[in-house]
Amino acid sequence: MTNKMNRIALAFTLCTAGALQAQDGHLSHYDAAPALLNPALTGMYSNADFRMTSNVRSQWNSLSSSFTTTGFGYDVAMQDRYGIGMYLNNYNMAGILNTFQSGLSAAYNVAGRDSRYILSGGFNIGIVYKKMNDQQLVWDAQYDNGYFNTDLPSGELIQRWSRLMLDIAGGVSYKSTNARKRVNPFANFAMFHVNTPNESLMRTTQSDLPIRYSVNAGARIEVVQNTYISPSALYMRQRADQQVNVGVMSEVGLGGSVYSVLAGVAYRLNDAIIAHAGLKHKNIYYRFSYDANVSSLKNYTRRNGAFEFSLMYYGMHSGRDRRATSSAF
Repeated sequence: MTNKMNRIALAFTLCTAGALQAQDGHLSHYDAAPALLNPALTGMYSNADFRMTSNVRSQWNSLSSSFTTTGFGYDVAMQDRYGIGMYLNNYNMAGILNTFQSGLSAAYNVAGRDSRYILSGGFNIGIVYKKMNDQQLVWDAQYDNGYFNTDLPSGELIQRWSRLMLDIAGGVSYKSTNARKRVNPFANFAMFHVNTPNESLMRTTQSDLPIRYSVNAGARIEVVQNTYISPSALYMRQRADQQVNVGVMSEVGLGGSVYSVLAGVAYRLNDAIIAHAGLKHKNIYYRFSYDANVSSLKNYTRRNGAFEFSLMYYGMHSGRDRRATSSAF
């Protein structure tokens, strides 16, 4: 059974990688990973000096090795106009193919101290490191009497299956922040891998990492005091691969206390139904979600989907505790 699951995991990895032309991993909490959603969001919040974010996602746990995404981000807001930050993200595809991203991000708000809206542009500059673990691969020379025997020599000469690349992204963002309005819309557009670096691991042919386009929009709506809903939609496209997410999140304050309950539901087209639940304590947001797989992959994953956890913290460098008005979504 383990060998069978390894082969399924390998097939998933190669299919996702598109014959070693890899697509980016995805999250259900993109709003908790601003550098991966839009560089223009860097430092674009109020009543806090810095923001720290963390994401952990595990999917297809019924396979011998799950697909795991982990991320961390830190950004600083300066003078209601500038934002700078850094990000780390790692996508481990069943221990077979691994993609690591790291870099710096910066953004500029052309609206300055205008409290009615934020209009910003930003960019990421960093590196992408991809590595294939050839110890997990099997070859035709290892096929013996109806089975793959990894103890047999592969007959392949593999010098190095890894690549380090420069990576550049850019985007623009608009967000209404008018405290006098109950409905404040937002919209984002971003392009990732705009320099289309050569990602060929085997170095036999040119293989450009395709640009990923990201568009999302929504609104933060105050239903009653301390109760908000945020409908939103996200569209991403990378070469022939595309993703469409629609959903709604809610935040309900608990009796004037420092706690709020978070809840929501989303649908990733032809892939998964996503249930969100979380808690806000002062300036910290904790959120958990589960992706219920509705695609054909459920036949191979025993209907197991993905678990994801995110944390977002707004803080002050001086250590002072100040109520943040920045929204997590």
